[in-house]
Amino acid sequence: MLSCKFEGSKIMEQQNNHFTAFMRNRMSWDTSSDEDSFLEVDIKLNLILEIYTRPFTMMPVSTVERPGNLMLQALLDRLVPLLLQQLLQDYSKWVHQQLDSVSPS
Repeated sequence: MLSCKFEGSKIMEQQNNHFTAFMRNRMSWDTSSDEDSFLEVDIKLNLILEIYTRPFTMMPVSTVERPGNLMLQALLDRLVPLLLQQLLQDYSKWVHQQLDSVSPS
């Protein structure tokens, strides 16, 4: 992950001092099957957000953590298919460009 930060108001940007994100993407193209090749994607995302303001500091961590995890999972469930769709579109475009560059004019 090259850059991940909060932007907006001063209060929002101060959250960057209490937020850390790490993401690892692993993609592999499997051609072991004679019939179908497929792209396998494994994404690992670690987020750390320090809870330091009231009333959140007065609550058990699980009270804040569980809704946050559910929200992030829903976000990833939506974003990963979009990423794969864009990847396939980009690959298709690249293949057509390669074919156009080698075909006689």
